[in-house]
Amino acid sequence: MNETESIDTAIEQVERLYRSVTGHQAPPVGEQPYATIPPEKVPEEHVQEQVERLVETLASFSTDGNSETEWKPPIALWDGKEELVIAIDLPGASRDKVHVTVDRGLIQVHGTRPVPESKDGDGRTLKYVEHPYGRFRRVIPLPHAARVDQLQANLRDGVLEIRIPRRDSAESRTIPVA
Repeated sequence: MNETESIDTAIEQVERLYRSVTGHQAPPVGEQPYATIPPEKVPEEHVQEQVERLVETLASFSTDGNSETEWKPPIALWDGKEELVIAIDLPGASRDKVHVTVDRGLIQVHGTRPVPESKDGDGRTLKYVEHPYGRFRRVIPLPHAARVDQLQANLRDGVLEIRIPRRDSAESRTIPVA
């Protein structure tokens, strides 16, 4: 998949997300369909940032007034011919507090990471911490040829690893028109 196809796929995913959230078609394209990508940005990363901003904006409209801030765990992504592997750093998060869902071409990883308590029960109170705690969420667009039915998620040593197998790119076919 070349850069243009990758960006077009991401735009289609955003438009589907917009339709599912609002129930309306995406606004019509003007004379300049999309803003240009700054030359210092990698196109895929720029589109990913824009998708995350959109999802965050849409999520802010659906919150129940809970003012707890969310944090974004760091991710690493390996792209291979046969699979895409996403690693998300979640030290201190337990399996039962981490959720992975796939819907409308997006993987959403969300959950909570609790604030650590004093381990020896001496009544100490946490006064300062630089590690993020509380609710977290990451939304990642699926690649075009993803095999969602074979997606695997494994939390080990504080790292959530999501493996997304790809369909063989030769699986395209021509459909005869009757």
